Amino acid sequence: MKAIYEKHRYSAATRAGDLLFVSGQVGSRDDGSPEPEFEVQVQRAFEHLAHTLAEAARDLRTLWM
Repeated sequence: MKAIYEKHRYSAATRAGDLLFVSGQVGSRDDGSPEPEFEVQVQRAFEHLAHTLAEAARDLRTLWM
């Protein structure tokens, strides 16, 4: 997904103080092509979100704290 963000020149997440703003996460493949199955799209979107949070030293559990 990093290549997608670099190609379109926007950040996957931006930190402002104690807040982390995450851009929309989609269920596409790493090359940006669409994933045909909905269930796989949902799984990949959460994988992308988890990866973005890990890059910011966060994880899915911190979203609800």
